[in-house]
Amino acid sequence: MVKPVVNFCIRCKGCIAKIRFFVSMAQDQKQEAIIGAAIKRFAHFGVTKTTMAEIAADLSFSKASLYYYFPDKLNLFAAVLQNIAEAGAKDHDEALHNEADPFKAMTDYLQKRTEFIIKYDKILEYLKTFSRQPIPEELVPVFDKLRKRELQRIITVLDKGLKQGTFKIADSKKTAELFYDFIDGFRYSILANRPNFFPDKKEMQAILRREVEFSTIFLKGLTI
Repeated sequence: MVKPVVNFCIRCKGCIAKIRFFVSMAQDQKQEAIIGAAIKRFAHFGVTKTTMAEIAADLSFSKASLYYYFPDKLNLFAAVLQNIAEAGAKDHDEALHNEADPFKAMTDYLQKRTEFIIKYDKILEYLKTFSRQPIPEELVPVFDKLRKRELQRIITVLDKGLKQGTFKIADSKKTAELFYDFIDGFRYSILANRPNFFPDKKEMQAILRREVEFSTIFLKGLTI
């Protein structure tokens, strides 16, 4: 069966818009394919040991084509980080919203964070490259977005207790920031002392237990 040919008139504004739409769609698909291939490579071999040439070869792309979408590995890493953060985010948020018990909801939140780190440990390990220097500007928007999302999840938990009359909180946002900064600092202090590897699954579960213990003490301090 012969497929119909789509004709465009280069003088017609409507057709020009359609051409731009299809070109943009094709570019988005290529970009997604590159990110997908990078995730597979990074998750298996690590970011440092993966070259842009290998990712291009996986997709049968030329290096020039790859660099057209991502000028360097850092830009590609930023896109990968954003992508894996978005994966499953909707389900996580819905589960958090549907859990009525704020103590259980906070434990679930911490559990999901731990599962995320374990799943993408080889990708996230690359962040240690920047542990002793300012975060590259390519990663700043990604981290800003991630922080806002994490804070909103904690606020969701705190507001549950507030609405139920379980917690007494003057400012949910400031309280969430305090909780998040402690958890983030606690986890970072452990990871920063490991120069060559991320904690394994058993060690991450041990960290999680400490975090849950802290969250219980923290939330009980808010209880009326």
